[in-house]
Amino acid sequence: MLALGGSMQPHMGWCKSLLTAVSMFAVLVQVDQRLAAASVFLVSFSSALLARAGPAFLLAAAASWMTLLNARRRVCAPSPEFLEFQYQGYQGYHQRSEVRFDDATALGGKGSGNRFFACHPHGILSVGFCSNVVWGRKFHEVVGHCNYLIDPTLRNKGLLAKFFLDAFEGPHGAIRDTRAATIQELMEKGESISMTPGAYQEATCFSHGLERVALRQRKGFVKYCLRYGYRLHPVYTFGESETYFTLGGFEKLRLWLNGKGIPTVCFWGLPWCPLLPRRHLKLLTFVGPALELPKLPEPTTEQVDEWHQKYVEALRELFDRHKAEAGKPSAVLEIL
Repeated sequence: MLALGGSMQPHMGWCKSLLTAVSMFAVLVQVDQRLAAASVFLVSFSSALLARAGPAFLLAAAASWMTLLNARRRVCAPSPEFLEFQYQGYQGYHQRSEVRFDDATALGGKGSGNRFFACHPHGILSVGFCSNVVWGRKFHEVVGHCNYLIDPTLRNKGLLAKFFLDAFEGPHGAIRDTRAATIQELMEKGESISMTPGAYQEATCFSHGLERVALRQRKGFVKYCLRYGYRLHPVYTFGESETYFTLGGFEKLRLWLNGKGIPTVCFWGLPWCPLLPRRHLKLLTFVGPALELPKLPEPTTEQVDEWHQKYVEALRELFDRHKAEAGKPSAVLEIL
């Protein structure tokens, strides 16, 4: 984005060029990245030609190259060394960060697939999911190969993020996107999956200290698990609700915008770096026993509703069973 803005700066000035680059970025992340690369090439080199400035041509070339590189499916090879670096980065960040299994032996050890780990709550930036599940050494050791699903834009549209996420891949699994095609591809192979079903709706409804999950209308993951006969595990992280502070108000408007794919939440964690979560808290993640779902190639609405209700009850039981252990004996789980 800076390279694109810099290529237009001699012709438009810094203020207009950066605003144009930001606007283009907001639009181009929604389209095919090959089209995005072509658009960046035309705009940046046209502006550089008008300005006839050498540095502008260099920045135009850099912007075009980075956008074209981002269009590739993979931009970095798996790196065990980098994964170890990420392990060390998460270790010790919080006062305590740990994953516990109700019955680890029932998971069948490494290589046992056909499992879906639904992680709650999403919170603002899914800190518990990231630190205890995605980059959780113990989770990797117990569960084995698992695919960790995140938003398609986050996974596929940011060049720097793709370097980090591509390097993550290894025997423990990979980070993939939450598109329906990806989920079906993985389930057809019988691979284990982990994701946060609450998504942006939970981020919008987040309130510091309240245990909330957006689950009443989130039934798609249950339908997929029924279609492919998966074992569905409820997973809950205590402490996620304390990772950030937020500004409330205008909830109906924000939820409406959320429905249009526009997350609207004002949050902060550390005073000196608001994007980073608060450190002095405990993040305890509990993995419950699996619901054994039948394999129904074409589940009816009634069957999806039935198993979704069973899952909600299993999640609530997991929460109530461990809330005292997590230091929150009087906590109440609110299901939206």
